[in-house]
Amino acid sequence: MNTPNRSPTHREIEMNRLAGLGLEVEELAEGGPVTPDRVLALAEEQGKPASHYYAAVALATEVELPTAPVTAVFCVGKCQSWGALDCVEAAAAVWEQRGGGFAIAVKSCLDRCAEAPVVQLRTPDGTALLERAKAADVTAALTATLA
Repeated sequence: MNTPNRSPTHREIEMNRLAGLGLEVEELAEGGPVTPDRVLALAEEQGKPASHYYAAVALATEVELPTAPVTAVFCVGKCQSWGALDCVEAAAAVWEQRGGGFAIAVKSCLDRCAEAPVVQLRTPDGTALLERAKAADVTAALTATLA
């Protein structure tokens, strides 16, 4: 794993906190698919950022997120240190504003660590890769793709 040759800009979620969030997500999964609306509702109910729950999903081996023709896939491993969770929050905001229309997925690594944070935008036409992504980049890409 290569890491960026620039200083981290964010703090990663502590592993014991992720483990606790993972348990909450596993409980959520018992009630059906872990869709964005369910993750967002849990986050609001618990007063925690939705991105933290998505980061926990990447570690929960028994939890799968649904896909859609348009799926935004976020690296939420080491990319957290360079703003990946801000990117997930941006996608969640677009999802809420639009009432859906795409899926949010996470991976613990997308193998592009030197260009963190990394986001894949998968569409029927192919996959776009956003490197050194910022929240505004995610918002713009999703808005353009879903237009």
